[in-house]
Amino acid sequence: HYMAIDKTLADAVAVFTNINGFSDQDKRNIAKGAALIVPHIPTMTDEFYKQLMAEPLTAEYLEGRVDHLKKTHVQWLEALFVGQYDTAFYESQLRIGTTHVTAKIPPLFVAASMSYLRAAFPRIIEQEFKGGVGEESAGAIAGAILKTLDLCQFLIDYAYEQGRLSRLSTATGLSRPLLENLISLKGK
Repeated sequence: HYMAIDKTLADAVAVFTNINGFSDQDKRNIAKGAALIVPHIPTMTDEFYKQLMAEPLTAEYLEGRVDHLKKTHVQWLEALFVGQYDTAFYESQLRIGTTHVTAKIPPLFVAASMSYLRAAFPRIIEQEFKGGVGEESAGAIAGAILKTLDLCQFLIDYAYEQGRLSRLSTATGLSRPLLENLISLKGK
């Protein structure tokens, strides 16, 4: 079952985007770079999956599913450039996180994957914007994309956290509110 954005998470997203500075200008910058960046996504995805397949720990999660996963990955990355960063977008990221939790994909793999993307996008932008749009625009576009990836990771990590709390609640018989209260206790 997939999570929906509740008030607590909506408030957390608002704080997150306020702190990381994700703005309407960032949304415009992403749209500005989309036409040049999106065509690189399939190649970036191929290179990314070569990396994943070269790592024995991640390769075992991909066996027999690489083509399907590549297609899903391309769709996810292309959706980052559509410009809709609303409740539906946030819920989509939560579904991705929940899917990863359900498939028992370790959070390490998600963090490493996001790190890969945070390095790959600036390289593409540098390549595409050489001698074209100014360095200032290229930097603003890269920054906006990185902020978006950070937001995605925050939401995916949230799904992992909620999954762990649910498993802990089931295993211990403790209610979710009690677990939340125990976690928030300050040590003496």
